[in-house]
Amino acid sequence: MSKRILTIDDDPDIIEFLDIILRHEGYDVISSSSPSNIFNTIQLQRPDLILLDINLGSYNGLEICKAMRSYIRTGETPVLIISADNAIENAVKDFGATDIIQKPFDTNLLIEKISYYLSSKDV
Repeated sequence: MSKRILTIDDDPDIIEFLDIILRHEGYDVISSSSPSNIFNTIQLQRPDLILLDINLGSYNGLEICKAMRSYIRTGETPVLIISADNAIENAVKDFGATDIIQKPFDTNLLIEKISYYLSSKDV
């Protein structure tokens, strides 16, 4: 059974790019351009890993990440923040993110980090 990744980004080009790359790597991908009903999506889809942008229109991905940490379904789910925003530096320490990936990102680094966190979930 392939691992399921939820991507949340308000840029349709990034969503499409991630979708293509991750599906090529054999992952199931669920994409969302708005986090307005994200916890409903999480409950229904049960992702194994979440890729989350910081700047999501009127939403703040860091605050969403923090909320995810207290939500029963995502408390242990790896959340990787992908952003060009300088606030990304505080994502792990202050908001509970598992790791960060700076935009523009190296595709190989992205795949390596995803693979690492998904394989460590199997243990």
